[in-house]
Amino acid sequence: MYSYDKQGLLAALAAFPPAARLAYAAAAATRLMPACERFAAALAPSTQGRAREIVAELWQCILADDPGAQPWPDILDEVIGMIPGKEVQGGQLTLMAEEGLAALAYAIRCLLVDDPRQAEAAAGREYDAVDQAAIALTGIRPTTPKKEARLLAHPLIQRALGRQHQDLALLRQDDVAALLRQSVANPTFSEQELTGLASVK
Repeated sequence: MYSYDKQGLLAALAAFPPAARLAYAAAAATRLMPACERFAAALAPSTQGRAREIVAELWQCILADDPGAQPWPDILDEVIGMIPGKEVQGGQLTLMAEEGLAALAYAIRCLLVDDPRQAEAAAGREYDAVDQAAIALTGIRPTTPKKEARLLAHPLIQRALGRQHQDLALLRQDDVAALLRQSVANPTFSEQELTGLASVK
């Protein structure tokens, strides 16, 4: 069974060059984009499609190994401004979008600073998203080791952690193109799961 080992992940990411850490963070953000798009369509139409555009620009930089001419500090501010505040309604869907946009912000920071903690934080946001979803769907609160173990075993959490594990394997193979394909093809939440979560307040 997979678990989220923050210190182990930081050590693994520290062994990669900055470009690989950026790709790792971008993969986590990419998998959360459908949640961001569902949120924007329902509650923030003025931003609809923008997060996906920014993710695409990040991948262009990664594949070209060139940050390009994009004003990334300004784009980072834009993404932070898109993160829904506590006053925004929407239940679990809003929480999922918050995690997705935060993961995107950390991915952008990977372009701006050479710090493996930024990539770990992006992955941590994906883990937080599935953890919150599992709590909402099961009603289990991780207040005891037994309950923590039951929650960790939830399919949403195990699937997300398995994908993050596979991300590292692909980076060790220097297969960034495969990482991009898999992150697009395997979102954190399916459309059916997002529909179910949208009804949970």
